[in-house]
Amino acid sequence: MSHPSGPRRRWAALCTALAACALSAIPTAGATEPAGHHAAKQGPAHARVRTVRIDPDPDPVPVGGNVTVRILHANQGPDATVSPFTVTVVLPPYTTATGPFFPTSCLADPTGTTITCPFPGGLPNQRTAEVLIPAQVAATAPAHRKLGDGTVTVTNPDDPDATVHAVNFALRTA
Repeated sequence: MSHPSGPRRRWAALCTALAACALSAIPTAGATEPAGHHAAKQGPAHARVRTVRIDPDPDPVPVGGNVTVRILHANQGPDATVSPFTVTVVLPPYTTATGPFFPTSCLADPTGTTITCPFPGGLPNQRTAEVLIPAQVAATAPAHRKLGDGTVTVTNPDDPDATVHAVNFALRTA
């Protein structure tokens, strides 16, 4: 019998660990609460929605050309989101959103540099949400440069950390 190696071995180990965690959360048949123990009152949801990946085109974008910025968010739990959350994307200099956006609820400001995407509550724990922002790099952008200072921010009232979570990104020109 052969054993998986490399990425397959890591994937198998991850799946085994996730299965073990899931099974450990299931109460044992016949389990009872200790005497005098009362279940805690259900409080507000605790859902940590984080930007986990930003994928501008890996190839340099021609000056005056188009690019789609793909942004992946994950609910790192432990609960599903109850409240709506908002993703705000500020594009790097020389870059303007062109649309159409995904999700279709995203709206660009009048200059096309800030895009706001509201998401409804209900994103389950360990699930993802994606944002797609088609954009154009200005013909006046410097060639062969990194256009930095783009940011993605998640505002989530269910996050117990109560901080703004921003991630920076850049585009490269050809």
